Amino acid sequence: MKALIHVLCAAVAFVAVDMWKAPAAFAVQQLKKASQWVSKAKKKKARSHRHSARREQLREQALEVLRTQSHALWDMVNGVSATETSMTAEPVLEGEDPEELAQEDDVPVDMETFRRLWLSYMEGSAADELTAAGVSKRAIMDFILDWLGTPYRFGGTSASGIDCSGFIRRLFAEVAQVWLPRTAAVQYTLGVPVAREELQFGDLVFFHTRRHAYISHVGIYLGDDLFAHASSRNGVTISSLRSTYYSKRFIGARRLTERVLQQLAAVETASGKVGVAD
Repeated sequence: MKALIHVLCAAVAFVAVDMWKAPAAFAVQQLKKASQWVSKAKKKKARSHRHSARREQLREQALEVLRTQSHALWDMVNGVSATETSMTAEPVLEGEDPEELAQEDDVPVDMETFRRLWLSYMEGSAADELTAAGVSKRAIMDFILDWLGTPYRFGGTSASGIDCSGFIRRLFAEVAQVWLPRTAAVQYTLGVPVAREELQFGDLVFFHTRRHAYISHVGIYLGDDLFAHASSRNGVTISSLRSTYYSKRFIGARRLTERVLQQLAAVETASGKVGVAD
């Protein structure tokens, strides 16, 4: 009887141990699976983070190209209107660098003296004296004198603020009823090239003043090394090509012809655009 009891106790003990070991083994197995799942999740998260970082890097690179190469597209991406562009902190691709201009514009032009001299000159000129493009010189001078002192604003096109290419475009819209392209870079493709020593009244003069754009500033030549333009530091003003700043950044000039203006006018007529700026 005692032997039977010992056998039964041993059997119960064996079964109990076996029953305990099975859940323990199962638990260990589940812990291993959970650990593997956590490890895979961490790796997946790390890959996702790397992919996300790569996408963000590519996005930033794309936006940098837009920002430096195309203000129009940059504004579309950021929902900025043309009138708001000048108020953003984004780099300006046209106009002069104000700090460099302050240091190197070493041939100042007295505005009152210029005004008196040119009014006297225009009064003594024939009313129909024209530029190579067939535009009245007096009409050009009247426009410039009316706009002297207008503040500079990148992207601006009105008397409340205007940029360099906008000023030239507005000038031709009002005195010749022809719209020139909006940017200095495209305006540089018009007409025929002119050497600096052969400049005439009415020729467009171009400068490289910004790192991100080769053609970044434009003005209209008046004679005696003087040109009118919308300066980012002084607004609409008269400057000298003899100035260190403009002399070393001058890259070329273009002479508009009657044929070029006629072609532009034909395009405007076909598109239904009115020839006078807002």
